[in-house]
Amino acid sequence: MVLVNKAVPIPGLDGRLFVHFDNGEQKFVNINPHMDGVLDILKNPEFFRKVYVDEELRTVTWPGELDLDPDSLYEEGIGIKEIESIIKAAKTPQFNEFLERA
Repeated sequence: MVLVNKAVPIPGLDGRLFVHFDNGEQKFVNINPHMDGVLDILKNPEFFRKVYVDEELRTVTWPGELDLDPDSLYEEGIGIKEIESIIKAAKTPQFNEFLERA
């Protein structure tokens, strides 16, 4: 089981967090797929930015005891190295050619 040490909303990417886990990994996590039912309020950017880490549960939480499972966040997250690889690939002519064909 992994736990969350820190969670920060990513500027310019609504519904996404940069999450620091207790195993030292940092990941980008897209919360948008979870924003339905009780979590529909997270679609409000102002409310979304009120995210914090619950000290007892050690997971991502919002006011009203709205929290997400830390293991799910970890599994769904994209690691920094993967993001860096995607950015590097996106800067190549081959990637642009791929996008045109896809």
